[in-house]
Amino acid sequence: MTNDTHSLSITSIGARGDGVTSFGGRTIHVAYSLPGEVLTATIKDDRAQIISVDGASPDRVAPSCPHFGLCGGCTFQHWADGPQLAWKREQVVHALARRGIETEVSETIAAWGTGRRRVSFHARLGDRGIVFGFARARSNQLEPIHACPVLVPALQRALPNLKMLCEAFIPKSETITLAVTATDTGLDVDVRGAGRVSRFARKGLERLSDACETQGIGRLTFEGETAIERRKPVLRIGPTAVDLPAGSFVQATAAGEEVLAALVLAHLKGCSRVVDLFAGLGTFALRLKANASVRAYEAEAVMVGAMKKAADAFAGGRALEVETRDLFRAPVAPLELKGVDGAVFDPPRAGAETQATQLARSKVKRVAGVSCDPTSFARDAAILIEGGFTLTTVIPVDQFRWNPHTELVGLFSR
Repeated sequence: MTNDTHSLSITSIGARGDGVTSFGGRTIHVAYSLPGEVLTATIKDDRAQIISVDGASPDRVAPSCPHFGLCGGCTFQHWADGPQLAWKREQVVHALARRGIETEVSETIAAWGTGRRRVSFHARLGDRGIVFGFARARSNQLEPIHACPVLVPALQRALPNLKMLCEAFIPKSETITLAVTATDTGLDVDVRGAGRVSRFARKGLERLSDACETQGIGRLTFEGETAIERRKPVLRIGPTAVDLPAGSFVQATAAGEEVLAALVLAHLKGCSRVVDLFAGLGTFALRLKANASVRAYEAEAVMVGAMKKAADAFAGGRALEVETRDLFRAPVAPLELKGVDGAVFDPPRAGAETQATQLARSKVKRVAGVSCDPTSFARDAAILIEGGFTLTTVIPVDQFRWNPHTELVGLFSR
């Protein structure tokens, strides 16, 4: 361990987005550095902090946010878009190579659109009032946020309003989280860590209602329980509108959802019976039913209910059957997949290992695998390949601008 200054040459970017170099036989990680740069930095353990950039990369650009380097949300605002997107593709290539998989990996599609439509803010009561913002990098301290260029305009405009809303319910000693989604009918806010709705007396609820009215909040829930609903939050998914359950998962950007859906639909074109595994609110199922009979499986009952309601309201297309099911514990088996010719899976970060094993044993001919983690996807892809599938192509899709997070769609056929 040392706090002396040293000259470091950055060789690459690591999986978490930090620059990587070697010093004294150790691997050192340097935040906000770029490949090829020469830095003066202090070193502590396996991390270094930049004192000065003595030889800057030609790919270094001026950050667009005043909070960059303090807020822990963005990693790459100092990096030009082109090299950043190429690096994300490389993460996918490397993850596949570690499993011995060679296939075409396309250029990364930038699906940023107008920005992210869902975000989690944190707030706590400080000595000088409410501190509202994001966690700092590698810290439990909060960075007060006054601007955030990665968000859709509606969320950017709401920053001061959301902070003021916290005054109505923030506890004296706890840090709370506001999960906020910009919907087609306004902002949907789910508060976590502030207690249940029952803690508010009638006057307290009236105060919350007034605050929502003033701050333009459509619905306010606490741990999923509705406190105030001025307008039901609605999102359009493909051909129909879906009532959004509190705190539900939606794709980070509307543009990203459209890109992912277009890739899945193109690959499964011509399939007459399709299963949608880890279906969520029906991102794919509600679109696929236009031309195929669909069975959709999702573990969260509230999302299954919202998907079914939306499907029932959409008169066009073919049948959509939905089932509440934990696919980690009870994957859809080959016998249940009899007659199915197409499948799509979009699991959480842990991947779909158990379900992929069942797909590999089935007679399904085409599979579209959507993933938010290249490593777990590569493991699942290896299972499908072992079962006779060919991974024809992989398309990285970037919904998280300036963040090392990488998503993808893999297309399998046999």
